[in-house]
Amino acid sequence: MSIEQRGNPRFRAVLLAVVSLLVLSSYAAPDQGDAARAAAAGLKPFLNSIPTGQEPAFGFANRAEFNLTYLGLPYEVVSIHPRYLAAGDGGIEKVLTSMGQFRFPILCNGKACALLTVALVDGEWKAVEIGAAGLAAMFDRVEQSVPPPGKQPRRNLLLRLYQLNIDFAGYYQDGQNPEDGYFVPLPSALMAIGAGPEEIILYSFSQVLKIARDKFAALSESLRGDVKKGVIR
Repeated sequence: MSIEQRGNPRFRAVLLAVVSLLVLSSYAAPDQGDAARAAAAGLKPFLNSIPTGQEPAFGFANRAEFNLTYLGLPYEVVSIHPRYLAAGDGGIEKVLTSMGQFRFPILCNGKACALLTVALVDGEWKAVEIGAAGLAAMFDRVEQSVPPPGKQPRRNLLLRLYQLNIDFAGYYQDGQNPEDGYFVPLPSALMAIGAGPEEIILYSFSQVLKIARDKFAALSESLRGDVKKGVIR
């Protein structure tokens, strides 16, 4: 369950347009500071927008827990341009594309209860949605099971392959290329590779790209054509 910002009905339309086009450019990490300020400003209003009695659906035991919440390290939402899914070989540099979104874990009593989505809308970072208690819990479990990527501060990724319906959590050191980090398949990706739903597996980005290309190659010819065009089904 999730709640979108009622004052921003353009959010989903903008997101779908971005996903459909996926403008190809070299990857550049957005400014987390601006996104964090938008998340901090939007946290309380979105928590208060949760209907009374629906708190458990958003990962909270009761409304009193809203006063104990704080934001965790965000997950930047990225994807892979469809042209790379169709490629049989080639390098893996600059394959990722930023989707102009961050998912901030909302923490309470040491656990992630839900996610607050912050998106770049009309050139400005805004909090636009709250929800995804299941994904928040999955991030919690993965972070407790995987080693830190290095000595530098960590950056988190949510790699969403929209046209293939598979997701990965990614972790890399601040200042390095995201492709140099490691990636953990989330339930949708675990299902695609035939692994158990609770398994924690670390992959390099080249391995993730191979999984994505194999799944792309298994699609029907018409679906492959749609993926190349960036069409969402």
